[in-house]
Amino acid sequence: MNTDVEELLRDGMERFTADVRAPAGLAGAAGRRHRRRVVARTAVACGTAVAIAVGVAFAAAGGGSGAAQARTVAYVTSRVENALASENLVFVGRSDNQVTGDSVTWAYGPQNRFEEFTSNSCGQMLASGSCTGRGGSQPALAQGTAIVGGKLVGAYVTYFDHRYSLWPLRPQSASACSTDDALSMAAPIFPTTHWSAFIDATLACGAASVTGHVLVNGVETTQITGKPITVRLQPGYAKTVHATWATARWTLYVNPTTYLPARMYGSTETFGGSAGSYSSSYVTNVQWLPPTRANIAQALVTIPPGFHRFFGPPGDQ
Repeated sequence: MNTDVEELLRDGMERFTADVRAPAGLAGAAGRRHRRRVVARTAVACGTAVAIAVGVAFAAAGGGSGAAQARTVAYVTSRVENALASENLVFVGRSDNQVTGDSVTWAYGPQNRFEEFTSNSCGQMLASGSCTGRGGSQPALAQGTAIVGGKLVGAYVTYFDHRYSLWPLRPQSASACSTDDALSMAAPIFPTTHWSAFIDATLACGAASVTGHVLVNGVETTQITGKPITVRLQPGYAKTVHATWATARWTLYVNPTTYLPARMYGSTETFGGSAGSYSSSYVTNVQWLPPTRANIAQALVTIPPGFHRFFGPPGDQ
């Protein structure tokens, strides 16, 4: 596994496992490294929804294979393109994780903001990244895009040590077909804003399939399950979590009428070591809000006054 993939997976797993079984002090280090690869890839939670709409094809045509599947893919792709072209809404995703704390994602076009909070047990974080256990859940970090000097750039802010990092935006993922993009789907992030192209490519490579229909908040949705990805961990991180392998899974749900996501699920399981098998997961419930000036403004990271810029990789010290 290459370094980029390992870092992407590690960042997501550190988030889920640091407070559970990490040695003393590791939680603080993880706080400083939170998801730097995800940040650099302009990742927050919205584009995961892209692959969700893939399932509508099977909902419309009842599944099948071969020529029937091809017709279904063509049908849903055209419908999704039309549906998304008519939508101009602000994405809001709220994720819960009892171990690491909750998070919220706002996205509108190329703008996005992912904000993560500490868990109630962690409370306020010190500048070192260590938990105090006091004050309840607190903002820990934000990542996404910011407007600096009139330009949209990538931004990463850590509230506990009053620091931030900026970088030029990079091209977004074209699909969930590659190993690293598939791994990223197991975390509450988004890979792209080019919805129809992403859906079409993800369908074509077989990275996801429709697995049923599920009620989400009383509304029937089409369930789409991504193909699980298993990778071998790099020796350093494998030693930290006492595991050799990791498997990432994701499931998406789409409203069959609007073709917009209603819920996302992702999980990461580590295994093959002295710690045995450990699985962590998140659930993101999605809302679509009108594009008011106030809602659109939420889709940008704000750098608080007095914060100091760090010129290394996002999240590093």
